Amino acid sequence: MEDSQELSFDIFLKNFKNNVLKIGLKNSIQKDYILKILYFSEEHLTAEEISNKIKQNFNVSIGIATVYRAMKFFHDMKLVNQLDIGDGVIRYELNRLKHHDHLICTSCGIIIEFTDDLIELNQIKIAEKNNFILKEHIMSIYGICENCQDSNSLKK
Repeated sequence: MEDSQELSFDIFLKNFKNNVLKIGLKNSIQKDYILKILYFSEEHLTAEEISNKIKQNFNVSIGIATVYRAMKFFHDMKLVNQLDIGDGVIRYELNRLKHHDHLICTSCGIIIEFTDDLIELNQIKIAEKNNFILKEHIMSIYGICENCQDSNSLKK
């Protein structure tokens, strides 16, 4: 399975590089490393975490300013999504085209992704009802995850 993931990443990276060339922009090896970290991550990563993972996985140092510039570039290209869970730190995830929303635990900070067709449909209906053209949306639901609920009930 790992080989097929590597192959699909190679195809993803090749397409990205071709698109960057088509619009007359430059790519860099640093962007390749960042994309690889994001591609294989199942987490929502901060710029610092991305930089640290590149150092750990590839023994390459990439300055934090370089990561921030690359993330802005990727976000402008709609390649990554930004997520602010309310703690003042932006987290990033690769835009995989399948829209999802987030449940965020205010106790431990875990982020759980979910999709719900009814929520999506209701957002479209609400927009139409208000003569509003819906372009995109971000839904984050804040609460206490199951593990933190269990931990809190044990302390009582």
